[in-house]
Amino acid sequence: MKPRSGLVTDGMERAPARGMLRAVGMKDEDFAKPQIGIASSWNEITPCNLSLDRLA
Repeated sequence: MKPRSGLVTDGMERAPARGMLRAVGMKDEDFAKPQIGIASSWNEITPCNLSLDRLA
């Protein structure tokens, strides 16, 4: 399966995204690797999400 990371970083129109990622420490060789995002939907509004903070 081809990684979708290139949708964010490949091509001239994605130069601003690459610049931001370089500013936070990515190196040229890192752009050849898959990018993995991790998010948590924890909040205090609904009781069903209260345990997600401990799980994350």
